[in-house]
Amino acid sequence: MRVELLLGIVCAATACARFPPPNETLANSMASIRGAEEAGAAQVPKAALSLQLAREQLDKAKALLKDGENELAHSMALRATNDAELANALAREEKARLEAKKAQREVEAVAGDSK
Repeated sequence: MRVELLLGIVCAATACARFPPPNETLANSMASIRGAEEAGAAQVPKAALSLQLAREQLDKAKALLKDGENELAHSMALRATNDAELANALAREEKARLEAKKAQREVEAVAGDSK
């Protein structure tokens, strides 16, 4: 029984150590955050929170990577990517909404001038 328990612990420890460093996942997270920033997510209240979460999760992923927690770092980096992509989508949605509103005002102005 003790041998089986010891073997189980050794196998679990070895499996964790074999998870490769999530360098590509971290790079994707950084690119997604940069994209959200370029889309103006920091200036859109709905998007700013997701952008901040993404930044915090990326920092946490980097810390986990330094601690050798590759699998947890990978998961945290994926969360960061998802939140950054949400921030990007919300920022682009807001930009499209404002452009549509502007176009509607222009149409109403032209329609008002033709009366």
